[in-house]
Amino acid sequence: MEIDILNELLTESVAKLFNPRAVYNFKKPNPVYDNYQKNSNNTSSTSISSMQSDQPKFEQPQQKLSNPPTIEQWVSIIGPQKLQESLNKLNIDLNKLTKRDLEMMSMDQLQNEKKRVKNELKFYDANFQSIFNRFPLRNEKEPMRPLYIYYKKLKQQIDKLTQNPGIQIPTYKQSTNNTQGEIQKRIEDLKKTRAELREKLNNFQNEFTTTHNRRIRFHKDIAPVEKEYKLYKEIKNEIQKLENILQKK
Repeated sequence: MEIDILNELLTESVAKLFNPRAVYNFKKPNPVYDNYQKNSNNTSSTSISSMQSDQPKFEQPQQKLSNPPTIEQWVSIIGPQKLQESLNKLNIDLNKLTKRDLEMMSMDQLQNEKKRVKNELKFYDANFQSIFNRFPLRNEKEPMRPLYIYYKKLKQQIDKLTQNPGIQIPTYKQSTNNTQGEIQKRIEDLKKTRAELREKLNNFQNEFTTTHNRRIRFHKDIAPVEKEYKLYKEIKNEIQKLENILQKK
């Protein structure tokens, strides 16, 4: 009889464990014991949840820099950081920079930008020298290669403008808030530049006809003024676009 009652109680207890609506009365923790565990030097006070949050996330461990860093650490870690700092300071994104962006800059803007970039390159060398007591070698400047390429492009554009002074698109910042007067001024500046280009192209055509006793027929014929010819077409399209904007205002 006692065995049957015991079996019945055990069966009922087991059934409650699998009942999702069952309410269980767990034993409350002993505060004295908990405080003892918390203050004990031999027992961690970290909760299970915090221990789980502190578990490693299987990320690749970062390389620890020695003090002072080695050349390898400078080239692979510090150098790229210096590059990013310079780009942020210059406020440029080399991935989005195009040849057209450089062509839209005036001579003053190009020279000023070139000076700013050169200062950042010198700053990199000075930082390197302060640690290794010498200037960086060619391979040790590798992290700054993107900025050196940008510097070279600025120099090339300056050289082009020096060889062809006055032949460039006037600088202009277009926005939705431009007034009709600002747009009209932009159109007038572009037309003036277009007239200068047209005169140069006409002179080249007349000289070509006199020299070769024929008119220009092939692409290779305009090679000496191909840059001016492309610029002429760009300005023509820009004028048309701005005139369309004026008509909508």
